[in-house]
Amino acid sequence: MKLCIALLLAMIVLQAPGLCDTNNTDNTDNIANTDNTGVDRAILEVAPDEFDVTLILDNITICGIAEMLPIGLTFVSTTHPDEKVRVSGQNISFAVINETMVTYRVRSSTPGSGTPEITGIWIDLLSDSEGAVGGGAAPQFLERPMTDTEAVQPNTPGFGAWVLVAMMFVAYLYVRR
Repeated sequence: MKLCIALLLAMIVLQAPGLCDTNNTDNTDNIANTDNTGVDRAILEVAPDEFDVTLILDNITICGIAEMLPIGLTFVSTTHPDEKVRVSGQNISFAVINETMVTYRVRSSTPGSGTPEITGIWIDLLSDSEGAVGGGAAPQFLERPMTDTEAVQPNTPGFGAWVLVAMMFVAYLYVRR
């Protein structure tokens, strides 16, 4: 009798991970939810041909932001901590944690060119959403391709629960005899 109970408990414990249906994710969730989450950009001219760019985060706790400066625009400085900023040519990347605003300064090499056209993307690491800085969906090249394991895994909801019920019924019949 103790062996039957131990076997039943072992079957329940070993079947428990099968009860979790973790394959109900929708890969279309990568597109930004622009209703209440995102990053906006404000550009203010502070001196002739010098601009302060302010990135305002809305409902984002942990985020990565990548800005691409047009040709003729040079990164000057930022108020963001140095260890959370990467500058590579015309690309600037920011790691943002528990902040609502990031400000950086740029300088134009062409006098009187007006407000620069900066493009950028943001990725919210908690909700796995992304978008263009200033609104809209992230560019196509940012969409995450489906991995081989995601493509192969079948979605069989409820299979684990039925197997558990069948195992318990078999154990009950065995114990009754």
